[in-house]
Amino acid sequence: MGRTRTIDKESKSSRLRCAWYYRKMAANSLVAASALALGTMLLVSCSPAVHSYALSREDQTTILVPPGITIPTKGALEIKLLNARRAPFPRAGCEINRDPIELQWRGSAAVIRVKTESGLLGYGQDTSKGDQASLDPLQYINELRQDLIGLESRGCLHPGEAQKLAADIAERLPFQPFVAYELRFGAFDLNQFIDLTPDFRLRIVYPIFVEENHVQTREIKGVETVYYEIVSDQRDGRVRISEITAGKSSSRGSSPQGSAKQIAQPFPRSSAYFRLLLKKNLTLADPITVAIILSSADRKHLDDATKELDSSAEASCHAITSPSASCIMFPTLTGVNAEIRVKVNGKEAFARVGAQVTEVIREVDTDDRPRSVRVKRLFDKHLITIKGDSDYKDLLALILMPGDEISYR
Repeated sequence: MGRTRTIDKESKSSRLRCAWYYRKMAANSLVAASALALGTMLLVSCSPAVHSYALSREDQTTILVPPGITIPTKGALEIKLLNARRAPFPRAGCEINRDPIELQWRGSAAVIRVKTESGLLGYGQDTSKGDQASLDPLQYINELRQDLIGLESRGCLHPGEAQKLAADIAERLPFQPFVAYELRFGAFDLNQFIDLTPDFRLRIVYPIFVEENHVQTREIKGVETVYYEIVSDQRDGRVRISEITAGKSSSRGSSPQGSAKQIAQPFPRSSAYFRLLLKKNLTLADPITVAIILSSADRKHLDDATKELDSSAEASCHAITSPSASCIMFPTLTGVNAEIRVKVNGKEAFARVGAQVTEVIREVDTDDRPRSVRVKRLFDKHLITIKGDSDYKDLLALILMPGDEISYR
């Protein structure tokens, strides 16, 4: 029987010993054999390795290993997340068993167990088992995330707790970087939507068309950009969206007759949950993709509206029948993007969804490949270094997360 390693989120005694590094270190790890294996427990000390992420390569697969994690070659890896949900909550019926990951509850603590032989972690794939060998990480992690979100509708989690739980699991388990990203934010390639949370800002780029005799032509003479911030309204995941900058124009000739401010529709104040969708209009001979933002005061009506739009061949707000959901459809050729906030050489920067480190560096500086690169990432609300290969290739290919800090020269 293989060993199961258990990592507790908090350990008071270990935290005190490690106070010199950071005050609330919750990654002090308790490595234990499972009850089915050995009963001994080993406390991971404050070694330097505990204080950094590690980009580890297995064949052609790159894994981002969180601090304090050692991946067993056989058996399972188990992590424990304390205070993963608030009371009151059901005592039973809240488990998730989606092989190779299981989620069990011990009161308010979530215990996540993943089989290492599955190949999901990039290690120890058992090719003798066809179902495991054919595991599609993108499809699998998308379904797992839906299971986690579904815990709220089952009354197992309070509103907003599912997204936090998904983010915590993505932070604590050694995943391929794109798998961790999809678990936290959803598989945009599969779902064609992304929930707008405080992790993002919204950038809307409107085309400015040439006017002749007060009639708008199809010729574009410039663009106008508007930025919106997405801020948390309450602990349950509610947000509000407000404009932060507008009127940033780039055009030929005279100034535009109308600003983007006049074109943009205000986001409903009554809505608390917002979702950006890119929908292809299949009713046209030459299908085009348009941006649509759905919103509602509750997640159920938002999900219902999303299903209605997804099942419609027409990319239009006409597909939405629920009076409890609002729909904003942006004009053709309007660019609508959710961007994450990062820092590059100490300066604030923004990156598109799924951007790599190298992409952001090129946007800031068009020089050749940098001589050295350093990336820091949040772990338990503290920035710690990600250690990669000596030629920085894996670091440059790393998918960015909100709050990442990049330094290079």
